[in-house]
Amino acid sequence: MIHRFTILISLFLNICVAYGQVTITNISTPEHIPVAGTKISLIPPKGFEKAANFAGFQQTQSGSSIMVMSIPGHFEKLRAGLTKEAFLTQGVEISEIETLKLNDMPAAFFTGTQNAHGNVYTKFILCFGKDDESVMINGAFPQNLQEVGKGIKQAILGAYFDADRKVDPFEAIDYEISTTGSKLIFAKNVANSLIYTMDGKVPTELADRTSYILTKSFSKMEIEDKKLYCLNRAKQLYPEIRIDSVGQLSVDGIAGYELLGTANNKKFDQEEKVYMAILFSDNLYYIMIGSSNNDMASNMQNFKSITKSFKRK
Repeated sequence: MIHRFTILISLFLNICVAYGQVTITNISTPEHIPVAGTKISLIPPKGFEKAANFAGFQQTQSGSSIMVMSIPGHFEKLRAGLTKEAFLTQGVEISEIETLKLNDMPAAFFTGTQNAHGNVYTKFILCFGKDDESVMINGAFPQNLQEVGKGIKQAILGAYFDADRKVDPFEAIDYEISTTGSKLIFAKNVANSLIYTMDGKVPTELADRTSYILTKSFSKMEIEDKKLYCLNRAKQLYPEIRIDSVGQLSVDGIAGYELLGTANNKKFDQEEKVYMAILFSDNLYYIMIGSSNNDMASNMQNFKSITKSFKRK
């Protein structure tokens, strides 16, 4: 296992092995570049630039990327859910899992492959964290570009986490909404997704589980039947959803669709009303999802009003 990490020894990265576990101690260097909206800094591989649609870096020519996601919650709970079976449901086949320690934080490094857009990509995924905060760094590159992959792996394992950095959750977001008139409170920015709940916490601690999530697609894609895409996304997120209505929508000069539906929350054995809107722009899309188990009719109207307040910065 040790030989996989020998290429990572550099001025900013010191690796040692104790009792079979790889320990990585990173220090911040002038070459480290902060990833907007996170507490992570990386030294991007040669030819990579700041990503346009997600927190991280990308190399457009090769279709390679390094995406950083801050995730609320205890690392051990996150790690427990990161099984080979769970990754497989997302189309990622994991071939190797390594247990690490990164700057005294528990960590895991996953190697796998994924088929996307007719190509096979290698995935390097690093997860680490503390009691109240976790981080996932996801690197992807075409399987045949091994030199690019070496640079991505070195960048990921050279990540520096600054626990004291003050983060502006809206810094990397190029859109905004208004929740005026509703009781929703901004809670978290998770993977460039804005999450609003009734108590500003994720997960909410209230019996009223009303929430609204807004996010933007990471990569461009051709979508011919946009109405069908909207319906399929709703069924993907809520497999047993009953669609009550679907109609066209235009906000901030962007056309799309919105739908209302009813779904059963199996965890709480309770029906919830679901609102979803997708706005399509320049082969990207913005998706808004609202769900409520309380005062449903009023909240559906609130969700519509929030969506209509959407605008690009």
